Amino acid sequence: MSLTVAPATLDVLAPDFRVDSQPVRDAAAQHWYAETPLGPAILTYDDCSALLHDRRVRQAAAGHLADQGITEGPVAQMWAELVLNIDGPDHTRLRRLVAPAFTPAAVERLRARMREIVEGLVDGFGSAGRCEFVAAFADHYPPRVIFELLGLSGADHAQFLAWGKELTHLLGYEVPAHHAELVTAVEGIGAMVDELIAQRRHTPAEDLISVLVAAADSGDRLSDAEIRAMVVVLVLGGQDSTRCSLGHALSLFAEHPNQWALLARRPELAPAAVEEVLRVRPVCPVLWRVVDVELDHKDLHLGAGTRVWLMVGNAQLTDADGNPDPFDITTEHRPQLNFGHGTHFCLGAQLARAELAEALVVLARRLPDLALDGEAVYRPELAGFVGAEHLPIRFTPIAI
Repeated sequence: MSLTVAPATLDVLAPDFRVDSQPVRDAAAQHWYAETPLGPAILTYDDCSALLHDRRVRQAAAGHLADQGITEGPVAQMWAELVLNIDGPDHTRLRRLVAPAFTPAAVERLRARMREIVEGLVDGFGSAGRCEFVAAFADHYPPRVIFELLGLSGADHAQFLAWGKELTHLLGYEVPAHHAELVTAVEGIGAMVDELIAQRRHTPAEDLISVLVAAADSGDRLSDAEIRAMVVVLVLGGQDSTRCSLGHALSLFAEHPNQWALLARRPELAPAAVEEVLRVRPVCPVLWRVVDVELDHKDLHLGAGTRVWLMVGNAQLTDADGNPDPFDITTEHRPQLNFGHGTHFCLGAQLARAELAEALVVLARRLPDLALDGEAVYRPELAGFVGAEHLPIRFTPIAI
């Protein structure tokens, strides 16, 4: 790729813009980055990876609400308290205190319950031979895992789920239009978590709230506000992102029926299948970053404060030689970049991987001959987590 060719311009704000589109592929063939109304878009794997690993480039989400005019009130205050928006010693302290809640051992304890939830949900539609997958499965499975993790009583599930759906608007560019509903959700979740904190201080249980209440290091403990913020991060990252990944997985496997049949025969391929789904159809096809200090990368000068848009949804679709790297759960590919890197590597990565793997094992076994049963409807590309809002599927019913 010649650096003498001028970069293309991409209209990322267009309603029909998609990262995995021909215009983006053409732009990547022309140059390693493109110009956009929001700042430079990084299009190639090596350059996305290099900037993710560069300590002079950090998370860009902290100013996301302020950019939309939300600078005070409960939503702005909560946003400022989220671990993904905190850097330096405060971030290190929070990660150290909450790390025990997300160890591989903690995740492993949930796997059997994950399988039970999946089997129960499939029981509800498996005999019909078709369903709208988002409403029948993806809307319910990740929240129920979160309910299990938090130790929420059944009476609180519906309300918590409704608030969790409202929180998804935080990651898009229509926050002002949803601000009143977001205030209600933030305050409602906060009150519910405060009640759980009080209960767990008196009577600890085997759940995340109890772990966070007990988290301590050299006398340091999480405040109630920090525990509330961790629950919001869990809802944002663990509920909606996994929901979107499930829809991507089913649509991808519907396009690759031989891979679906192979997964049914070889459930040990589930972890590789998860990585392939995240590589080929990530829920965050664009990662936001901001440059802390003035720097040059190749032929691009980046001033301090410049936002860069890492288009991993395009970058991950080619191999090391720049050739298309097709969806294949049996082949080794370059690592997907979706969980970030370094100090802001996703805390819930192991939980997300386990949830998806356990779901795919059961779904592949119980929904043979998977195919799309109509047109899917997807969120806009800059809506935060990108996924299907409507995904009709059909399959061959099997006797349990």
